[in-house]
Amino acid sequence: MGAAFQGAASFFYLLYSALTLALQRPSHILTVYRPSDRRKQLIAKKVREESNELEILRILDTTQPKSEHVISLLDSFYTHPGQWVILPKMETVATYLTINPSKLDDSVPRICWSLIKGLAYLHMHCIAHRDIKPENLVLDGDFCLKIIDFDVAMQVEDEDEEVDGYCGTKYWMAPEVGKAPLMYSPIRADRWSCGQVILYLLDELGEEDHHLRAVARKLKVRNPKQRPSLPRWRIWVSGISLT
Repeated sequence: MGAAFQGAASFFYLLYSALTLALQRPSHILTVYRPSDRRKQLIAKKVREESNELEILRILDTTQPKSEHVISLLDSFYTHPGQWVILPKMETVATYLTINPSKLDDSVPRICWSLIKGLAYLHMHCIAHRDIKPENLVLDGDFCLKIIDFDVAMQVEDEDEEVDGYCGTKYWMAPEVGKAPLMYSPIRADRWSCGQVILYLLDELGEEDHHLRAVARKLKVRNPKQRPSLPRWRIWVSGISLT
């Protein structure tokens, strides 16, 4: 156990032990367990020095009511040379699609609506995720979706606040992102990514669901200002024409 977090503060690795450390990638993410409960695996993630991830996770952890579609912060520690967060361990949507997509057959609409609800919750609290993709969505044992990885997330004043710079993952990020010298709204860019993920899931799993497809297309319109607000999704979704 002592080698699990070599160089870390003793308080940290006395509470958490790493599993198969040499086989784990990337190196800043470890599968760990508490010695008091070896059956329950957790994730230990080292937070980048430039990242606001721990701050954002703490805000979400203390905000009431919480969203069941956002990952929970279980613990955090400072060790030399940085911060670590402890999170629940779950499989990503991307992993299911690669290894066992049939397990998602009966859950596709629920997963897609859960993504909308989870992202709406973040936007309601003025948090832009900035990297929505299947690898950053996990499912618990009941196939309840949760948004993870707030490494590049940021707080904004509102949806009109704009930033510049390349942020996100190719194919999943909005077309306006990173097109210097243009500024863009990270909240509105999140909406595009949400629509992109929904259409991808529907296509990959052969789900027709015309209503969800119409929702996704609305989120992916080229003009960012025409993408509808996710916190008000119940209002505008009910008015979508499927013809």
